[in-house]
Amino acid sequence: MKSPLTDSGEDKPNPSTKPTKISMEKRRKTIPEDTIMEILARLPKKSIARFKSVSKTWNSETESPYFLRRYLSLHPNSSTWSLMFITMPDHPITEAIGFHGGGDTWDLPNSLASYVLPFQPYPNVPTVSNYYVASSNGLIWIEVFLTFHNRRSFVGNPVSKQWVEIPPPPNPCTPTGLVTRVENGVVTSFKVVRTCSSDLDESVWKVYVYSSETGLWTFKQLSSLCPVEGSDPPVNVDGKLYLWEEDTRVEPLWENFDRKEFGFLVAYDFYGDDDHCQVVPLPIPDNKYVRRCLTTSRGDVMYVEILYRRLKVWRLINNADDESELLWELSLGEINLASVGFDVFCFPLAMNPFNDDIVYLWSREHGCVVTGNLQTLEFVVHQESENRSTNGGCCRFNKFDSKRYMDGFRDETSTSVVILSQFVLPPLMDLDHLVPRLPHTRY
Repeated sequence: MKSPLTDSGEDKPNPSTKPTKISMEKRRKTIPEDTIMEILARLPKKSIARFKSVSKTWNSETESPYFLRRYLSLHPNSSTWSLMFITMPDHPITEAIGFHGGGDTWDLPNSLASYVLPFQPYPNVPTVSNYYVASSNGLIWIEVFLTFHNRRSFVGNPVSKQWVEIPPPPNPCTPTGLVTRVENGVVTSFKVVRTCSSDLDESVWKVYVYSSETGLWTFKQLSSLCPVEGSDPPVNVDGKLYLWEEDTRVEPLWENFDRKEFGFLVAYDFYGDDDHCQVVPLPIPDNKYVRRCLTTSRGDVMYVEILYRRLKVWRLINNADDESELLWELSLGEINLASVGFDVFCFPLAMNPFNDDIVYLWSREHGCVVTGNLQTLEFVVHQESENRSTNGGCCRFNKFDSKRYMDGFRDETSTSVVILSQFVLPPLMDLDHLVPRLPHTRY
């Protein structure tokens, strides 16, 4: 029996008739791909992880740099990160500030630093100590001392508990830094960098570099205008290490340069082909009483200095006329802390990894962490170790343990630079693709 006709003479669709695969495909194609990606970018992380398995197209699109940028713009507080003091002989790894993003895929019940140590790679073998060395894009490098003369190196993610053991270098050398390569939101490789002992040739930085792609160590001699000791922890961005160095040469590098009052930033791209380091002086302070820190935010290297209650934030940029040259750009105008009602003695600690309007300071007067908003000029003193809820997440401030480290900066004439390590869990990274596999190596 034929179905009734409409006024136009066409058959009414039968609701009991199941749509064919062709008709469903036609309907799906009526929705533009950019609209689909816009919808997906607004979903929680767990939903995005499920949709990645729907099709190869969606999997590829949700791993694209564009999608990641769009997701982060819509979910600015979605990442989980930690700012940590590096391991010292008399202090274990300590989290100064930790942020747990709202709706995080990782669902961490504890602070991020609590997953780093204790680390026990050999359950039946006791260890003397563990040293946190560096971090990059969700991976960390830990040195494990089985005895005082027997150490092992591991790179991995403490949350997913995926680790690979790194073979020892051909010759003894100092741990320096860790760099990674990221493609479509996935860490495809990492490199471990160790600095060799310095010799009479001050213009060469000698390093051993271990690559996860080859599973081998490579010896490199990098030319640098400034001697590199590699003793201070570097910061890393996009495969580059940035090291703060003092000029220890007998003759000054440039005319009218007083090496005692400021140093240099030495940068090298360990995924590049050039063997020349970039060298740029830190912004020249007015005198030796400046307090400063080296950090990163939104993928840029940042330098923060405080002198006589005046706060300045500098951003490292490439020279538009010569990309091989690095320059410092004043991010904002000078902020007089006394004029905004915050006339206290502070050290800069770091900046928020994802918000370059937020700076973290250490108040010697209060003995605790201070959060400063560079746009609103609002400064908040965190008197006790606390968990502070913010839009979309929870921030944890560790007063007691941080104080033990900052007590080492009591000398007001110190020209040291505070450098906290950033351990950031990638916002949308697949748990199964956190640690690149080494050639002929098992987890």
